[in-house]
Amino acid sequence: MIAQFIFTMILIAVLLVAFAQLRQIPLIGGLVVCAALFGAYIVWMPDHATYLANLVGIGRGADLILYVWVLISSAVLLLLYLNTREQLQLITTLARKMTLVDAERGKTAQSAPRNTQAK
Repeated sequence: MIAQFIFTMILIAVLLVAFAQLRQIPLIGGLVVCAALFGAYIVWMPDHATYLANLVGIGRGADLILYVWVLISSAVLLLLYLNTREQLQLITTLARKMTLVDAERGKTAQSAPRNTQAK
């Protein structure tokens, strides 16, 4: 019973973080919310895990939980990879634009007449 309360508190913390992230990353936030709610359901009704596993053709409830965890983790990793790749492409584009702007500024600074007379 103590483990159920500890797991529930952890899942509540996960839910709070997921709700905070829903606006920024809706798909990942939604997956985390679903996973946390499913986790809370299984924590408080562990016998239902075996029943659900048998419905989908898996022998044990623990196997079902493991398979769902692997699928969700894989999906989150894929989304994080794609997000990181998109950010790297954006950084590259920004760096190129900054380089072109700096080059243009350098040309105008070189073509401007310099005042070399000392006063």
